[in-house]
Amino acid sequence: MWFVYIVVLYLLGSLRPSISVFQNCAPEKQCVPYEQCNEGLTVDGKFYPDRSRTTLDGNCHYMEKCCNIQDILSTPGLPQEAANCPCGGRHDLWYYLRPLGYKQQEAKFGEFPWLVAVYGADTYLCSGALITPLAVITTAHCVQNVQEAGKLRVVAGEWDAAVELEPQPHQARSVVESLVHPNYTQMPMANNMAILLVDKDKPFQLAPNVQPICLPPPQMAYNYSQCYVSGWQRGDFGASAILPKRWTLYVLPPDQCRTKLRLSFLGRRHAHNDSLLCAGGDKGDFVCGDVDMTGVPLMCPLSGHDDRFHLAGLLTRTARCDGPQFLGIYTNVKLYRQWIDLKLRERDLDIRQYMV
Repeated sequence: MWFVYIVVLYLLGSLRPSISVFQNCAPEKQCVPYEQCNEGLTVDGKFYPDRSRTTLDGNCHYMEKCCNIQDILSTPGLPQEAANCPCGGRHDLWYYLRPLGYKQQEAKFGEFPWLVAVYGADTYLCSGALITPLAVITTAHCVQNVQEAGKLRVVAGEWDAAVELEPQPHQARSVVESLVHPNYTQMPMANNMAILLVDKDKPFQLAPNVQPICLPPPQMAYNYSQCYVSGWQRGDFGASAILPKRWTLYVLPPDQCRTKLRLSFLGRRHAHNDSLLCAGGDKGDFVCGDVDMTGVPLMCPLSGHDDRFHLAGLLTRTARCDGPQFLGIYTNVKLYRQWIDLKLRERDLDIRQYMV
């Protein structure tokens, strides 16, 4: 009887936030994530934490608040509307945290909730995109040398990979099957596409920071004049902050892409095919700073939806950064839509999550 009583007390205690795990920042105050400090506003039943910074907050991490001990809340729950967001959509802008000293080239929390980090044996390999709760797509170049799928790990909902203080936690899953496109070749560069599948019994749980992106149907045309790339750089790992970068680009028409590729490293004999896209824009540290930065998603707005996106491409190679303008080569995702559909249907997986 006493044993049962002790167990019940232990379980009840585990439901309350443990102040012993937080760092003291002032007398009777501790550093806690913003969402766990009862300072803010409640609108229509939703709590919006106060993200303003005070002098005492300077004693905490940039994602923490120096909070009165009596105002510390339990871990925030998952918003109910998270499962109802259409593909390529994003949630409440309030979640879009910005780091201190925010620069335009850094992605905000939840800005691209389909962004996925792909790891090998505890080593970051590349970025990818979530298309269903069970499937991630990335480049074949990223995962071709990993012989066993079980040695791959995908992390969705990640933001600052150096800490675990985000408003919603990231989710890590082991890969159970890696599907590299059967016609993938490095030279000539073609069919640089791979699908990573996770366990059917352990799908990603949709959240404000974990959402699938839409895949473009093969027959649809899009406006590629205002697109984005976002992902992590290998060189940032090991730093105190490991944030995904973002950059604005535009997709070039096929004839311009062909001309620019022949003038760059591919040479005049390059036979351009529709499996590649060219994206250009202003040169920046993100798009030119890491020559092995493959798999970074190229995302463009859906027609008539400025805040809903589809996956246009996956970075295959940074082709030119020697001038003021940048040129990047991307796998043309819409050309592989039928192959992706086929591979998922063969495994009885639902493809409706990424359909426009």
